[in-house]
Amino acid sequence: MLLISRGSSAEPNPVPRLLPPAEAIYPIHPHELWPAERRASKLTERGRNVRGIYVPYTRLRSWTPRRLESWIRQIGADAVILDIKDDRGRITFRRDHPLATGSPHGEVRHMREILAALQKHEIYVIGRLVCFKDNNFVRVRPAEAMRERGTGAIWRDRGGVAWIDPHSTVAHEYIASVARAAEDIGFDEIQLDYVRFPVEPGANRAVFPRREGTPDRHEAIAALLARVDRAIDIPLSIDVFGLTAYNPGDADGLGQSLEHLAPHVDVISPMVYLANWPARYWENPTPAGTHSLISGAVRAIRRRLGDDVAVRPLLQAFAWRAKNFGTPFIHNQIDAAVGGGSSGYLFWNQSGNYQRVQTAFSQLDRREVSSIPVISRR
Repeated sequence: MLLISRGSSAEPNPVPRLLPPAEAIYPIHPHELWPAERRASKLTERGRNVRGIYVPYTRLRSWTPRRLESWIRQIGADAVILDIKDDRGRITFRRDHPLATGSPHGEVRHMREILAALQKHEIYVIGRLVCFKDNNFVRVRPAEAMRERGTGAIWRDRGGVAWIDPHSTVAHEYIASVARAAEDIGFDEIQLDYVRFPVEPGANRAVFPRREGTPDRHEAIAALLARVDRAIDIPLSIDVFGLTAYNPGDADGLGQSLEHLAPHVDVISPMVYLANWPARYWENPTPAGTHSLISGAVRAIRRRLGDDVAVRPLLQAFAWRAKNFGTPFIHNQIDAAVGGGSSGYLFWNQSGNYQRVQTAFSQLDRREVSSIPVISRR
């Protein structure tokens, strides 16, 4: 039975809770998207200073709540990111949404039990919701997909994955309804990922059938954030490219103009993995250079947006493009984030290998390092 809205009565064929009509937010009405006064933050004190990790989908699906909770506590994290809609477009915790029925959705059947086990031990749980990279949604609603210029075929990225047109109000409402459903089962925060336009080689061939008029890309993203923000009562966070910290506006065409997105979110998480920066940063990195890159990104966002929006960077917990990857590398990132004024930090490893992170956390807890860390300035 589909129960998206809390407190709704059961119906034989229930209809999902509808958000405000699309036209109330999009096409763009500036007074809707950029309020004169900043809305009150939904972020709790507990959410303002977390050290977290991403939990891979495979462990989320196959591990028992007790085993998962024990593993997270052993690492030393007090926050986790769990997929609620992943890179393949799978809604992990349910399969009865009108636009996402049956397999491969809902394979994490014990999500409520996972949340209860984690929150019992005061672990802050963030639900990661991938927005526009979504094969499954495009299969159900192909009219909402990005298209190839000339042929009209569905546009796919270099990995062969279809993308939703970010202008699609149908997709906006779908994303918001998934966020609301995740709140209903107990998530502490919603984190939107792939909340952008694709900019890889080949994206210049894409056209956007749902684009009306001439809105800028950041207006389409802001419209989505406004819709999700209205749909949920828990904090909303977004993942953005690290370069957005240093590039005001939307010079890169991602739609991630931070000043336009900030009024609708509580947390911005720049992905400041060394591996994501241009080659000159990771080919011959120094600890000091990496430190400066991360701390500078946090400071730049805080300087541009003020203290109303928390900055919680996503840090690198994998060896790719990380010379001399190890515990000092992890410490260096932590020191950079904290030194830049972050509201906690999150580590990302796609496979769930957090051995170096666990060692770093345990050393910090045992105060084996006098600062976090001692950084070589060479």
